[in-house]
Amino acid sequence: MKFSVPLFLVSIGAASAFTAPAAKPGCPPLQMDPKGFGDEYSEIKDASQTAKAAPKMSQALPFANRPKFLDGTMAGDVGFDPFGLVQTKMDLKNYREAEIKHARLAMLAAAGWPLSELFDKKIAGIFGLVPILDEANRVPSVLNGGMGKVSPIYWSACVLFAAMTELYVEYGASEKPGYYPGKLGFDPFGLYPKDEKGQKWMETAEIKNGRLAMIAITAFAAQEFVSHIAVVDQVPFFFKPIWQVLSDGVPGYIDHANEAAESTQGIFEDLSAPSAIVEAAPLVDAAPLVTPPVEAITAPITAPIVEAPSFPMPDFSTPAAVAPPPPAMSAPVVDNTELIEAKRKIAELEARLAEIGGMSR
Repeated sequence: MKFSVPLFLVSIGAASAFTAPAAKPGCPPLQMDPKGFGDEYSEIKDASQTAKAAPKMSQALPFANRPKFLDGTMAGDVGFDPFGLVQTKMDLKNYREAEIKHARLAMLAAAGWPLSELFDKKIAGIFGLVPILDEANRVPSVLNGGMGKVSPIYWSACVLFAAMTELYVEYGASEKPGYYPGKLGFDPFGLYPKDEKGQKWMETAEIKNGRLAMIAITAFAAQEFVSHIAVVDQVPFFFKPIWQVLSDGVPGYIDHANEAAESTQGIFEDLSAPSAIVEAAPLVDAAPLVTPPVEAITAPITAPIVEAPSFPMPDFSTPAAVAPPPPAMSAPVVDNTELIEAKRKIAELEARLAEIGGMSR
């Protein structure tokens, strides 16, 4: 944006001063020579043409009239002022200054919020510090609590930096020619275009991303306050690698990268550890216990009904009678006839063998 907002607003009321008066018949009209005005004249002329070309209806709210001072000359200006907050040219300048500051701060916060939830504990572990995240991995905030965990040195540095920035804007950058809200001259990488069209595009991109960041950081704080879950855990596919999301959320998914890393780490641990004596265990203990599968029972099993025997209750009122001794067990009767016959035949055989032995002599 080549001209400043105050100069543009002043030019709206003074544009008639640079128009030619009505000429009388036969007399040439008087003309003002623009050569003596230089760049100021061209800037005022461009602003006057832009104001005349501004649409009557608001671009953001087509059913409403365009606010008086929102004519589209500022980057990101679409005529959105439903409450009529801008009443003067100074209001417009102050509101844009506040908007661009909050937009830049919100873009930093929208990036820093999830990054702190991902890396705060890791960085604190490296330097031996206490993490400031809570049990649910949420960052400290006004709604989440935990603001007391942040070091006072950090708060002091933030206040000092903000104060220096305000002083520079108020007494430094705003006094330079061609200043507009947010123009601090900070471009260390030389990304700001040189042509007017490119500059307008980059300024519009900055304010649009800043407005989106202000909505996002508000949503972060509200989501964590209501759900008590960190933003990076609510929508992990936005903040974590896809393989980590699948490993944590999909049952049965195998993270081959982590598995290979763990196996390699185990190998090096085994090589570095001292050798241990391993006692041989019995083969019976080493054999895995195999449980045979249980076949489905198709037919119902009915257990036989057993009636419990009934016994008469003893009478404890009278002294117990002495039970008679059990009858003597008699030896079973054995038939010895076959045994006697067998002995007789054995004796006959021995006699015959003796006779045969005598004959052979």
